[in-house]
Amino acid sequence: MCSIVEDDFGDEGGAHGMKEDTPTPELAPNEMCRKCNTELAVLKLNLKEPQCRACFLNYVRHKFRASLGSTKIVRRGSRVLVIFNGTQENVTLLDMIRFGLEQDSFKQLRIVPILLFADDDFISAAGSTRVELLSKRLNVLKQFKSFPAYYTVCGSSKCVELPAEHDGMFSPIDFEQDERRLMDVLNAVRSVTSKQDLLEQVRKQTYRAIAKTLNCSYVFLSDIGIDLAKTLLSNVALGRGCSLSQDVAFCDDRDDIKLLRPIRDLNPDEIDNYIRFCETKLDFLPPEKFFQDKPSLQNLTAKFIDNLQQSFPSTVFTVFRTGDKLDVPKPSSNTTCYFCGAVLDYRGSKTLFATEYSRLVSSRINAACSHEDILLKSKQMEKDAENAVNGEQDDQRQLMKHLCHGCRNIFVDRDCC
Repeated sequence: MCSIVEDDFGDEGGAHGMKEDTPTPELAPNEMCRKCNTELAVLKLNLKEPQCRACFLNYVRHKFRASLGSTKIVRRGSRVLVIFNGTQENVTLLDMIRFGLEQDSFKQLRIVPILLFADDDFISAAGSTRVELLSKRLNVLKQFKSFPAYYTVCGSSKCVELPAEHDGMFSPIDFEQDERRLMDVLNAVRSVTSKQDLLEQVRKQTYRAIAKTLNCSYVFLSDIGIDLAKTLLSNVALGRGCSLSQDVAFCDDRDDIKLLRPIRDLNPDEIDNYIRFCETKLDFLPPEKFFQDKPSLQNLTAKFIDNLQQSFPSTVFTVFRTGDKLDVPKPSSNTTCYFCGAVLDYRGSKTLFATEYSRLVSSRINAACSHEDILLKSKQMEKDAENAVNGEQDDQRQLMKHLCHGCRNIFVDRDCC
């Protein structure tokens, strides 16, 4: 029987009782690579054999190529929009694409990459601070000047081509109207959770809009496994179960422009070592996380997954892989969300009905109500809860019918002007 009793769980929630048994992998002195048996090993990943530098790089790059080859989604010669943000994962993806294009004809990666820098630093920075951030990102982008690159701001449908040779001080065309419009929308939303969710949906809309403008059929994102584990758990809490499988899958095909995640099988250790042992020195920037210092469902989930990654990395992988086992019904005509494109599955939902009914009870029933009043209000609340679930409120009927539950939460959370 289990020997853990209530006294073992103190203020830390029993965290002291959960320790990782797997020791940290250590490399023995002068240990040979188990792959080629000719070179000295330089690293030993968790649950992996010791590897030399060349074998490790081949192993990681093979993961990237295998994800593209096994799915056979990207057609030969396709124009691909690769999102640039300058993080470790993003720079790793760009270097793998560059390496694949430089191979001989048999192993060559046959795509036409086009970089897109979707600037969203204006959300948290302004004036000289934003100019400094823009200069740093453009300096990182200079490492991949062989690729054509475009600039836009989050929430815009227009873009401008970046010059091949720039000095780090770039003056884009006027995007002030697009920036102001997005800031007005974000400021109108009350909770940080809804702000972050809204910003994520706007980013995806921006990627797809620019991809259509540049005649690209695919968009490459640099999400890795730990990022998708955070997305999976946070989207469950946000009520986005109808689109959960597409939000963490290799291919998000809810639109004509497909969002692909070709390095989703990599983990943080592999990314760190790729940057360390790559043939060329790769500069990168830390990820910009807006509203990170404020409480939200996304921030709490990210903190939980980050702590889990330190002690139980295999569990994080299991959480991420759970998304591959999920499935959603194929959408029919006029059954997708106007905002995020997810399948509308609210009609007849008992879960949403119970949630809405509970909210109405909390707002309408108090201690002063008599038994007869409670019975009368109960019947009306059942009707109102069903109408709310089906998006049939009198004041918002035309819009709420066409939004999924997650997007409805954003709309309801806005300030009434």
